[in-house]
Amino acid sequence: MAQHQYYPEDVLVEKIERGEYGWLDYVNHFSAEWQEEYTRYCEERSLMIGNESASEFVHYKDEQLEAAMEAGDA
Repeated sequence: MAQHQYYPEDVLVEKIERGEYGWLDYVNHFSAEWQEEYTRYCEERSLMIGNESASEFVHYKDEQLEAAMEAGDA
């Protein structure tokens, strides 16, 4: 089995900004958990795996994080 390289978020953001990575690359290099969750996200919503749905998924994860942070502040 091939070893998959994961990067910290700041490195991934730099790669996106430099045009080295698209959103699908971002998801695939963030973590194994994100890869699995993204696959389920696409299956549940009948989405094609690709940059557009990966961008939606990252936005979805951001919203989850914000909601969790707001709940923690309450």
